[in-house]
Amino acid sequence: MGSTRMGRPMIVQVHDITAVCRHCGGTNFQPLSAGPLRLPSELRCIGCGAKTRYLTLLDQIGEEAMRRANEAIEELKKNRPR
Repeated sequence: MGSTRMGRPMIVQVHDITAVCRHCGGTNFQPLSAGPLRLPSELRCIGCGAKTRYLTLLDQIGEEAMRRANEAIEELKKNRPR
């Protein structure tokens, strides 16, 4: 029987948006299994040990990107000459 080696610690980030642990706000995660990272892959927060999925972290980044885009649109509407 082979041993399972955890993946290397990582930060999940797209451009300037970094995923954070919902429990402690940490940004460093460690995959719980070796091999390629896939959407359902589980990761553990280095800071507090909370488990999450890669897909959940990517969803968090997407939500923040949408929030920023909507904020920028509202700012443009507010500053538009009439």
